[in-house]
Amino acid sequence: MAKQEKKPKAAKKNRLFRRYLTFSLTAVLLCIVLLGVMFFYFLINYTKNDTVDELRNNTNEISGEIVDLVSTGKMDADNYNSNLLVANMLHLVSKAIDADVFITNPEGEIRLCKDLIDTNMEVLSNGECAVHDGYVMPQEILNKTTTSSYDTIAQLDGLYNWRNFIVGQKVEADGETLCYVYAVAPVYSSLMPFIQQMLKLFFGAALIALLLTFMVAYLFAYNLSHPLQEMARLTRQYAKGDFSERIEITGVDGEMDELAESLNSMAESLSVLEDSRQSFVSNVSHELKTPMTTISGFIDGILDGTIPFTQERHYLTIVSKEVKRLARLVVTMLTLSKIEVGEEKLNYTEVDMNELLFRALLGFENSINQAGFFIEGFDTMPSVKVPGDEEMLFQVCYNLFDNAVKFTEDYGTIRVRMRQDDERVTVAISNTGKGIPAEDLHRIFERFYKVDKSRSEHVKGVGLGLNLARDIIQLHNGEIRVDSENGFTTFSFWIPMHPEISFEE
Repeated sequence: MAKQEKKPKAAKKNRLFRRYLTFSLTAVLLCIVLLGVMFFYFLINYTKNDTVDELRNNTNEISGEIVDLVSTGKMDADNYNSNLLVANMLHLVSKAIDADVFITNPEGEIRLCKDLIDTNMEVLSNGECAVHDGYVMPQEILNKTTTSSYDTIAQLDGLYNWRNFIVGQKVEADGETLCYVYAVAPVYSSLMPFIQQMLKLFFGAALIALLLTFMVAYLFAYNLSHPLQEMARLTRQYAKGDFSERIEITGVDGEMDELAESLNSMAESLSVLEDSRQSFVSNVSHELKTPMTTISGFIDGILDGTIPFTQERHYLTIVSKEVKRLARLVVTMLTLSKIEVGEEKLNYTEVDMNELLFRALLGFENSINQAGFFIEGFDTMPSVKVPGDEEMLFQVCYNLFDNAVKFTEDYGTIRVRMRQDDERVTVAISNTGKGIPAEDLHRIFERFYKVDKSRSEHVKGVGLGLNLARDIIQLHNGEIRVDSENGFTTFSFWIPMHPEISFEE
């Protein structure tokens, strides 16, 4: 059963290759057939016209000779059978052009022909021809034969068993019809020798063209279908969650390279998304499990008497903090989800940024006092009011201060700066500390992303605060960034003074 399943799969992989190869060869074959039909149509017409012209020229010459002979008295128009000169001429011309040339009287009876001459070039003794004697040309042909000659294709039943080119010309002298001169050549024997040679040449050239086309079409179909098959294979691999391989970009085919770049970019994005998804599941599971385990353990300890009554208040306080931590996590995730789907709307008011920053910092008063932080910048900060959603901007400032407090060493410095121009308001919150490695700066705003554990192992956090801050600022048509140099880590953001205008840098 396994082998039977592989065969259709292999056939399916080669189907595109076979289709392009078949299409290319069929198109070329049709072109060759069409070219051959047109070629042989014109060839036959050309050969026919050439044969007719040859017959016509000879009938014209014979007609002229007869008129000359009659005018000089060397030929008796009433006695054709006794005229050796004319019979000999007919014999020579017929042999030269491979045709049957004969002369009829005005009534259409054949009187002189090539067969009246024997091998000794003398007129037969009885003056009769076993082939032509007694045959009369059809009246229809006689009526159409004029001094300007006439040509047709007919069989001449009773004389020939095949179709012939027939060229005839009437011979006149002094207004009197002397005779008719006809030259007859079989259609088959006139056309076939030349056509056979042309057929050999044509089919030889066509065979060479097909072989060359097959090789070119094979390479073309392979070069076209192989990258597509490779893309299909990798796409199926991506669908299974394996993003380890990338499509090779050759730099030869622009459209194919562009498609390959797009698929590689998609794979890169899917890989990052998959990593984020796995990190999301892992982090959410961890962040939910830790406080829930703590809460469950302390409550069970109180209920079963493991924790003394005198310490219940202390552990209930811890449980309360963990519950609030869970609540903040849930609220943050809900806010992020609403922003992503476009359900979170801004409630614009005039926001006093000085008061908002001071209020956000007060939330960390105990931590600041315990660690002995130095706070700088509020005394020199200008008074600024900006249109925005006060609650969301407060969340941004709170998250940035929370990040600064977490990563500032004891007796370190937290610095706040703000400036305003006609277009925007810029806020910067800096702190001293170990700083952020350069390789982590571009990922610092990713959801659930945390800098290396050695830097933050003592810090509690989910990794959503900075991600939420970025989304809120972008919702205000602003921008947020981070720099870490000269012993300071600085998070700065700006929002426009006019909400309807967005700026790009």
